[in-house]
Amino acid sequence: MIKFLKIFFRIFSIFYPYKLHERLSGYKNTLYTLWIKNFLGSIGEHSRICYPCSLQGGGQKNISLGDYSSIGSESILDCWVKYGNQEFPDASITIGNHCSIGEHNHITACNKITIGDGLLTGRYVIISDNNHGGLSEKEAEIVPAKRNLKFKGEVVIGNNVWVGDKVAVLSGVHIGNNVIVAANAVVTKDIPDNCVVAGVPARVLRKL
Repeated sequence: MIKFLKIFFRIFSIFYPYKLHERLSGYKNTLYTLWIKNFLGSIGEHSRICYPCSLQGGGQKNISLGDYSSIGSESILDCWVKYGNQEFPDASITIGNHCSIGEHNHITACNKITIGDGLLTGRYVIISDNNHGGLSEKEAEIVPAKRNLKFKGEVVIGNNVWVGDKVAVLSGVHIGNNVIVAANAVVTKDIPDNCVVAGVPARVLRKL
């Protein structure tokens, strides 16, 4: 049986080469973008959202994507205008031009997330301006998913920022221009322009 399958897929690969697979996947994502853009506030010229992308929080119309930008497959965009009894009518996510958001990224806002031009992220990155509850003992007794959303402030990411795999950017953080954030870092405070940061919590390793 295994021998038969090897022969079958060897022949199949001749009629369905990988380059053809890539081309068809590109067509699929183009069609998907034409569909999902109707649920967003705006999406710029030559931008693409890869299948599938999950839109949560009810504030899809407060999400905007600039020109020549892309969002990788399996990504999640949360714009929470309502969560339980809480309302956040001004929640927004703004992504600039020439940004490349990697696969399995999670961007979640109940306040405001602003991303400049030229952002590049790896996989499994989370950018969040909120968290479930605080650190009080009273809140700890509540099921996490039912705790109120809290935030320290908006998240702002500057231009030409490179964020590695599995990075977390947390509430109230401002990241400057031309910053490199190393893989697995947790960014809990502001980062100045032109530097490399790494660690948990992230700290400046060197200036560019």
